Amino acid sequence: MIVSSQIEINNSKEWVLNIIRSPSNLEKIHPFCKENRIETWNEEKSIDYVHYYSGKIYKRKFMKWNNEGYVLEIYEDRKLATISWRINSNDKNSIIEIIARPYMPFKYKLINIIIFNLYVRYLLKKYLDSVVKGLKYYSETNISVRKDQFGKHIWYSG
Repeated sequence: MIVSSQIEINNSKEWVLNIIRSPSNLEKIHPFCKENRIETWNEEKSIDYVHYYSGKIYKRKFMKWNNEGYVLEIYEDRKLATISWRINSNDKNSIIEIIARPYMPFKYKLINIIIFNLYVRYLLKKYLDSVVKGLKYYSETNISVRKDQFGKHIWYSG
């Protein structure tokens, strides 16, 4: 079960990598992030916390950090997902893709599949689309995104 979103950004791969690798970057690019508190910022040893407008708080633990982006795991009271941020380039522009592999909590595989396909896939796709739009907006304007700039989200808006 995988959900992804990608968008072309009118800026170089290096520029976009510098944005996503900067501490507390989600405060600039993420339309549902109220605060992005850092515990440790040291490439694949980085740990931070995403405070959403809805009140949810997720811990992000970075697992891989390379020339194309990074891979991280998201936790609340359990591991929720593995997320990959990948940046590729084509001439002067770059393409960001975020790939989410959520871990469904139910004991039975069939229940996980049904809930994922009827509910989670759609809402996770909407969420990822807003995040990549936020990165594009910030990368091209150097202006931080506003709360719910690309629409509200049932899980993360306040």
